[in-house]
Formats: sequence, structure tokens, C-alpha cells
Amino acid sequence: MPDDAGLFRGILETTRAELAGGGQRVHFAAGESLFHQGDLSTTLILIVRGKVKIWRAAADGSSITLTIVGPGEPIGTLHAVERDMPHTATGTAVIATEALCWPIDHVRRLMRDDPALTANVLGVVARYAALMIERLEEVSTIPVERRIARALCRAADNAWSWNDDRAIALSRQDIADLTSATLPTVSRIMARWRVEGLIAGGRGHVRILKADALRALAGRTPDQGM
Repeated sequence: MPDDAGLFRGILETTRAELAGGGQRVHFAAGESLFHQGDLSTTLILIVRGKVKIWRAAADGSSITLTIVGPGEPIGTLHAVERDMPHTATGTAVIATEALCWPIDHVRRLMRDDPALTANVLGVVARYAALMIERLEEVSTIPVERRIARALCRAADNAWSWNDDRAIALSRQDIADLTSATLPTVSRIMARWRVEGLIAGGRGHVRILKADALRALAGRTPDQGM
């Protein structure tokens, strides 16, 4: 169990021992779903390796990608707080992914005896709620170029997004999914940014060269991170 995972920061040693002994390692192939929208949640999931796209289908058959999560990110914290609530989205492995999984009832029992674990779970729920509000606002009101800039800034703030060369490990398709934009539109805008010297990179990764300029395009202030 990753010691630095925010979900487990400051928890009791007895809680850590129970989690370490009770988690099941599960592997998912690229394109395989970890859970489906509408299914009852029975598991708390922690991504150990890989990337998972969280997306929601609409009644008309369209879909929106809410976020992409990577190593150290938990999924299912809302269901640890609210019993018998179905999944509001689907989680699909973008690449080969390994996860630690715990029965949700086991996590709830540990939360009752460990205030730090409870606080961490609620913190994750609050963070995801804020992200979802921001994401839905972007789709409704923000021009596509700013959405792309914001997606790159958010990715730059997540340690798991970086590869060994300090480039953001997102493909153009990942960015298109995260911004509800078409792949040709993402390619066109990012090609222009390369010419302007804002970014560099090749297939499957992006290197930010002018962070201040990208932040300005995203409409973010320095205190809001990259």
C-alpha cells in the first residue's frame, strides 16, 4: 500500500495494517472498465499504476470525460460516505492499470474508528466535487483553447502526470477527452502553441516551455498552481 497516498496520510497504524492486509490487487487491460455508471458501488479503489478515465454517458448517447486519474488517486470515496449510492460515471482503464481494492463496508468500519481516515475520505470527496463543478462549467461556458490550457495546467499539478523526462504523459486524445473537444481541434491548437514556443513534445507527451503564458491562456493566477 503506497505510504504517500493522500487517502492514508496520518491514519492510525492499526488502520494502516488492516488496509495493507485487506486490499486485493487487481489488473485491468487498456479499455477494460473498472466499474460502470449505474452499478451499485461495493469497492474503494486506489490506482497503483496506470491511468483511468472517468466518464459519464448521457441519455442521448453522448458522453463527457470528467477526469483522468493516476497512481495514488482513490475512486469510490463518495460511496464510503453515502451508502447504497450507484456509480454516477464509468471508469475505464486508458492503459494497462493496477489497482488496490477494498470492500466498501470494510472501509466504512475503519472510518468509524479512525477520524483521520474519515477526514481524508471527505477531503477527497470535496476535491472531486469542486473538480466536477469546474469541469461542467468549462464545457458550458469556456472557449476550447482555454479548456485545453486548463487541462494541461491541471495535469501539471498532478505528480503522476509526469513521465521520467519531466513531460506530461497525456496524448492528444486524452486532452480531447478531457476538454470535450475534437481531436483535429486539439491537434491544430497544440501545433500552433508549438510554433509559438509554448509547448514541445511528441507522441503521448507534452512538455510545457512557457508556464506563465500557458497559465495566462488558462485564466489562472500564479497562486492557483501551474
